[in-house]
Amino acid sequence: MSVLAGAQGLAALSAGATSALLVVLAEDHLKVGPGRFGMLIAAIGIGAGFAPLVLQHLVDDVRQPRFLFGPYLLRGAVDLVLAASRNFAVALGALAIYGVATSTGNITYNSVLQASVPDRLRGRVLAFYDVVWQTARLVSIGLGGITADRYGIAAVYWIGGALLVAAGTLGLSAALR
Repeated sequence: MSVLAGAQGLAALSAGATSALLVVLAEDHLKVGPGRFGMLIAAIGIGAGFAPLVLQHLVDDVRQPRFLFGPYLLRGAVDLVLAASRNFAVALGALAIYGVATSTGNITYNSVLQASVPDRLRGRVLAFYDVVWQTARLVSIGLGGITADRYGIAAVYWIGGALLVAAGTLGLSAALR
């Protein structure tokens, strides 16, 4: 459970900035306006909605390390693609994949916590993980804004991608031990 908290913290350090600053990425990096920004958000939603439908037909038990920590790697790869590419179509496809990874990871994360934590402790444990996530997200938003101002929006996504890859690697390597 401590590995999961560490991985969640690293992921939140990425997600706060990259989600809050997606509009800046769209405008400054991809050079698109509000209509296309809406399409980017829709791509995330479509991916997120699609993943549970596929998972329920293909996977009997999502509480496996590859479904818990693998989505961090996938989301990290998406952030790296977003940092490297200025192509709207590439960003649109990448963000659909991001939605798939986010939804898959969230389903697995909740399933693992609910199955692993005794009933009498579940509320406290869920609250603890929420504090880890929200605190790291707030720090990420602040640092992401400073980083975007100083080094540009692509730097935020490079760093965010690296943090997510680190989160996935941490979790998967701990699971293999």
